Amino acid sequence: MLLTHLYCLGLLRSTTARLLGSSFGIPSYDIFNPSPNATFDFVVVGAGNAGLPLAVRLAEAGFRVALVEAGSYASIGNGNFSQVPLYASAFQSTSPSSPRNPQTDWGQLTEPQAGTERIYPQGKALGGSTSRGHQAYTFGTTSSYDQWAEMVNDVSYSFKNFRQWLHKPLNFTRPVLGHPENSSLLFAPDLESVRSGPVSITFGNHIWPWSSSMKNAFLQAGIPKSLNGFTSGSLIGSGWQLMTVDSENFTKESSETSYLQKLGIKNNNLVVYANTLATRVIFDTDKRAVGVLVDFSGVLLTLLVGREVVLSAGAFRTPQLLMLSGIGPHDTLREHGIPLISELAGVGQNLGDHVAIGIAREVAVATTAELQWNEKYAQAALADYHSNRPKGPFTTYAGDLLAFEKLPPRFLHRLSPSARQALDALPPDWPHLEHVALSLYGGPSHGFIGSPDGQNWATLATAIVSPFSRGNVTINSTDPHVNPIVNPAYFSDERDIELAIQAFRRVQDILNQTSLANVLVGMKSFPPPSMIKTDEDVSKYVQIAATSLFQASGTAKMGRKNETMAVLDSNARVFGVSSLRVVDASSLPLLMPSHIQATMYGLAEKIADDMLKDAKKSHGHSKFHDDGAGQQPMMSDRNI
Repeated sequence: MLLTHLYCLGLLRSTTARLLGSSFGIPSYDIFNPSPNATFDFVVVGAGNAGLPLAVRLAEAGFRVALVEAGSYASIGNGNFSQVPLYASAFQSTSPSSPRNPQTDWGQLTEPQAGTERIYPQGKALGGSTSRGHQAYTFGTTSSYDQWAEMVNDVSYSFKNFRQWLHKPLNFTRPVLGHPENSSLLFAPDLESVRSGPVSITFGNHIWPWSSSMKNAFLQAGIPKSLNGFTSGSLIGSGWQLMTVDSENFTKESSETSYLQKLGIKNNNLVVYANTLATRVIFDTDKRAVGVLVDFSGVLLTLLVGREVVLSAGAFRTPQLLMLSGIGPHDTLREHGIPLISELAGVGQNLGDHVAIGIAREVAVATTAELQWNEKYAQAALADYHSNRPKGPFTTYAGDLLAFEKLPPRFLHRLSPSARQALDALPPDWPHLEHVALSLYGGPSHGFIGSPDGQNWATLATAIVSPFSRGNVTINSTDPHVNPIVNPAYFSDERDIELAIQAFRRVQDILNQTSLANVLVGMKSFPPPSMIKTDEDVSKYVQIAATSLFQASGTAKMGRKNETMAVLDSNARVFGVSSLRVVDASSLPLLMPSHIQATMYGLAEKIADDMLKDAKKSHGHSKFHDDGAGQQPMMSDRNI
């Protein structure tokens, strides 16, 4: 197994410099200012997609900020897997028996779906899931942001107004691919001027042959080429995937490598508490958030706050932390003996996610299997990656081509009237499906690239990006170390089963295009034809085999004050209390039809601006020294 050796051949970039910053909290006595607590202007819980950027922006403005993260550096705990773009699929299997890394993943199990328990991979590290995800960088549709604005009664979320914050994080680099396909790497023209942010985005420096073939198949199947990429407010069409990747060395870009390393590491106003679990938000008698209780490997600390607490722990752990702090459904809190601070029925509800299915076929072009079985190919790929200008398979993700579409009429007509009516009600720019051309085997496997038989396999995966089913998150313990109960409830709405069947038939249709005749080898496929003869067969298969695209969101959603299930106002402030906000995927009032990484960066920038404006109104300066000097937290032997 040649690929095993590649993991140890020096792909990991040096991270020594990252450990030399002074902005890391050490839970010990401050010999100059002994105190049982540490006090900050802001405490941010969760150093992921949104929390880390938000904390950095607040610290830049001169405020003393504590950033609490349960994990540590992904590059230390996850090695090459956190750095090499091709390795984005590592540890993404949802099979409970598949390998996973407890140093960088929560090990979150879901409630059984169609009788099958699943793992839901989530980043537990500085950078959160941006340090281990697929790097896809897409904006939502114009109508999705406009709908967001209408749902929360705040025009700042319209695409026209929100775009400034979508652009603010970015540093775009034009594609440099020395390949005839370079001319088809299209992107939104306004990206040309977006180069001042910390997050590097560009295209991989390699195009998989399978993707080139699929580009033609999409066109033949009626899916047009996207002329402006997927950051223009339009998603319909096919195009190459824009990725969060360093444009010089082609390593993965995360919120940690961008915001922390480029903007925050030398700022003494920012104190990062790594390997530290937030256990509860503390409130005073006026229901004002005044601190956060945290656990550093058994060392219990109190981080007090002068201004606000921000929860950015993700779609599963933010609702868990809210409930443990007394905010959530009354019955749940009463069942666990948690004193009620604010009764909000929507905490943990409204869980939406994209669910994907696919078909794998043996192909006559090079895929990731070559890295596993072909030593000459693998060594050449490694040399290319270590060249002065990295190129080749390691610089990109195995799914480098995307295509969004509405289900064609001949498939729509097979749906029930209620399903058809619901889809017809979506805005014209809102896709039903996302197709991903994957140059890897998509059948049952414990590997993440390669193939089970030494042959080249490729997959066309399709995600339902407008599902009707909604799940939930709740707690089964008052112990914050115990994972919450997560029920994605895939296919709980019968219309999603109908849609999945037709999505699967659409995949078959695309793979039957004549442009693929010289690419597909024989009839070998997974699932095999014998498993999917009838729609009933397909229904059974997709409910068992469908997997998440890991866009979980909505479990502490924004909304209007009189909305029963709303948890936050449009400024991300939690209803019923003060000085507490939520800024992460749980705050989304709707399930975006796109990948949400870009939207989360944009939301962090927007709410940071909102918070700084609010602080300015209340004599916005830090209560601490401008040079960031402050006290370190004292180890606590008290039971907090």
